Order: sequence, then C-alpha cells, then structure tokens
Amino acid sequence: MGTAIRQRETEEGMTPGHLGSLTTLNLQGILRVRDRLPAETRDRIEVATYDQTIRVNIVLIDDAVCVAQPYLPHSRGVEAPTMVIKRRWPTAGLYPVFERTFEELWTGGQLR
Repeated sequence: MGTAIRQRETEEGMTPGHLGSLTTLNLQGILRVRDRLPAETRDRIEVATYDQTIRVNIVLIDDAVCVAQPYLPHSRGVEAPTMVIKRRWPTAGLYPVFERTFEELWTGGQLR
C-alpha cells in the first residue's frame, strides 16, 4: 500500500496495515467479479488505483448518473452519506463536479 493509505490509517487511529488490508480485500473482490464476467462484457468494469488520500468514493454509472460517498473522519460505511447524483444540466450541478474529480484521479491512476 502507498503512503496515502498509511496516512489515512494514522489519521483514523487505525493499526498500521489495517486499512491497507481492507483495501486489498475489496480490490480483490472487485477484480474477481470482473474476471468472472463473460469476455464480451468484462470491459464494462474498469478499475484503477492511485496513491492519494481518499476523500470521496465516486462511481460513474454512465454519463447521467453517479454515486458518491465522502470519506469523513471516523465515519465508516453506512455512517457516511451516500449520494445518487443525476445530471440535469451539461455543466452545472453536482454531476460535473464529481465527474471532473473522477477523471482527474483516473488519469493519474494505475489500471488493474
């Protein structure tokens, strides 16, 4: 795991390696699901990793819907709000904000 995940563990008061282990487990699960898809649909799930402190989890469903969940100190899973965001305007609203953030992180990520 990278320096950002270790920094997050310190910030959260976690045992060193704990968050890294959870992240590895989650990544393995996603890759396993993708790898079990039929070959013609496997490319529908793209995964990349990056070494920056996580501030928000963003999933772009398509060019009109995304799911975003901010990482809040000491809030996990259902404790942190999850937003389903629908694009209503081409350049205004929350969808373009999260899309731009996703694209910036994706560009600097390592494909898996």
